[in-house]
Amino acid sequence: MNGNRLLYFVKQRWAYISLVFIIIFYLFNGIQYMASQSITSDEGSFYDYAQRYLSGNPERIDPINDNSKMPVMVLNTLPRVVQQVLNPQLKKHDGGISDIMSGRFITLSISVLIILLVFSWARQLYGNRAGVFAALLISLCPNSLANAALVTTDSYSVLFLFATMYFLWRYFNEGGVKYFLLFSVCMALSQLVKQSLFHLYILVPLILIICYFINRPAIKWKSALKYLLIFLFINWLIINAGYYFYSTNQQLGKYHFMSDLFQGIQKLFPSWLLIPLPRPFVNGLDMAKYYDQLGGGFDNKSSFGKVTILGHSSTGGSFWYYYFISIMYKTPISYLIFFGWSAFILVRTTTFKDFMHGEFFLTIPVLYFLLVLSFFYKTQCGLRHIIFIYPFLFIFSSRLILFATSTLSKISIISLFIFLVLSVFTYWKNYYPYTNEFIHDKKMAYAIVGSANLDFLQGNYFYQHYLDKHREVHWVSEKPQAGVFLINVEDYMDVWNRHKYDWITHIKPFGQVAYSGLLIKVNKADFPN
Repeated sequence: MNGNRLLYFVKQRWAYISLVFIIIFYLFNGIQYMASQSITSDEGSFYDYAQRYLSGNPERIDPINDNSKMPVMVLNTLPRVVQQVLNPQLKKHDGGISDIMSGRFITLSISVLIILLVFSWARQLYGNRAGVFAALLISLCPNSLANAALVTTDSYSVLFLFATMYFLWRYFNEGGVKYFLLFSVCMALSQLVKQSLFHLYILVPLILIICYFINRPAIKWKSALKYLLIFLFINWLIINAGYYFYSTNQQLGKYHFMSDLFQGIQKLFPSWLLIPLPRPFVNGLDMAKYYDQLGGGFDNKSSFGKVTILGHSSTGGSFWYYYFISIMYKTPISYLIFFGWSAFILVRTTTFKDFMHGEFFLTIPVLYFLLVLSFFYKTQCGLRHIIFIYPFLFIFSSRLILFATSTLSKISIISLFIFLVLSVFTYWKNYYPYTNEFIHDKKMAYAIVGSANLDFLQGNYFYQHYLDKHREVHWVSEKPQAGVFLINVEDYMDVWNRHKYDWITHIKPFGQVAYSGLLIKVNKADFPN
């Protein structure tokens, strides 16, 4: 009898049981990964800002380093806060390394919410099997996992963009105050997470306008105005509270903007105008715009290195195809096939009305951010800046499970999934520099996807381990000499235009270490004149 009850329970709850096992493996995989990554180029400044924020100072005191730092990072200080409460005399002398390593657990843990939301949305659209399939896809995504175990805002941005669109979709289809409030809160919280999510204030009205012209609903203006005021109040309250109401209601004329855009806006309005938002929030948007306006690669001036892709580089510029190429070569091939297969099924089987109530909310954020970040932004620092499109694509892909009824289609999905697992776990514990099988010669991956897609200074532990085992190999120095040297991709491509290693960068690598380090053999005849 007990055995029958257990079997019945498993049959009824198999999707949730599967989800539990997916999350357990995801956390195990993430813990293995994050322990293998050295402190990346951004984590130190993110954690420094979080510490200042925790002490009550959300001001951006160093524009180059602080322009992209956000209040959400205070969550990553929780392990150290708990340690300090338990041991008030605790002092550390490791430069913050242990605190950052502990803080990574917070990002990883919170990223589980992304899996839960992906499962929930896919399940509501296409059923349990699709929900489990979508959860599997997001849990294995090397680009998502690479950032879900770091002390940066990238994984948080995935969660809050996705949550905002999810609750907007629920409100659009079901109505109700609950979903409207959840949508409003998530949209406000997204402004404490990443500045690129300010685009939600453009994207959401765009979605509503499109839906209006297609559906032509009767508008109750009194009710619409009430909801708009509630939305504005929630956003005003959360953004201000998130910055401690720091210098809220400062006069416009007292701001010292850096970007052309904000300086232009400042000239349009009277200087006595009160800005009902905290100064660090406004300054953050201005600084982010300024450093995007400036572009990358200006040493001690830019906030990111020069843009490199397909063997080309640009100091202060960008390439419209940067993210398209990055997605093509850094997305597992199985995913690309799933995306295309699902799009084919969608075109053949879905009515326009059904599309507007379902897949429209999955495709519009992907198209919007791809176009905006590709054609109107210079900040091209790797695929991590656009990884928030993946959850939408995974739910979209889960649609094909509904149509996998033939033996051939089932075999194809299983084969693609096995190929996916093999491809991803080739990079076990080292997912950041992942590239797919379109690049078969990994030592030359830098010539295709560029520096920022491979090197976030995360590979130092791997480099040290290699150097310890291969005593004949030396870390590159600024002084020309013969021998075999290891150099990271960032220095090899000289993304900061420092020219420290010009004597070696004209020599092609003969091997790679951890996919982000290059091995170069130098003979005396190779020295530049």
